[in-house]
Amino acid sequence: MPLYIRDDRVKELAGQVAALERSTVTDAVRGALALRLQQLQDARDERRRQIDELLAKFDAEPDLAPGFTDKDLYDENGDPIA
Repeated sequence: MPLYIRDDRVKELAGQVAALERSTVTDAVRGALALRLQQLQDARDERRRQIDELLAKFDAEPDLAPGFTDKDLYDENGDPIA
């Protein structure tokens, strides 16, 4: 499937990378996209790791109100307890 790039600056950058790598423009673009994809995936994985770590810390905390449920927030008429 062809990819048309209409931006002259993008074409120029791809040509410069290809020249420095001594590769084709296609290989230069493929490599740049593969690198960026890996960076994005690594960043996503790191965010997931940090979230999992934070959730594990919360899970390790003691339950401060054991047995507390939504029923404790409302009276017999369903109104919030002030």
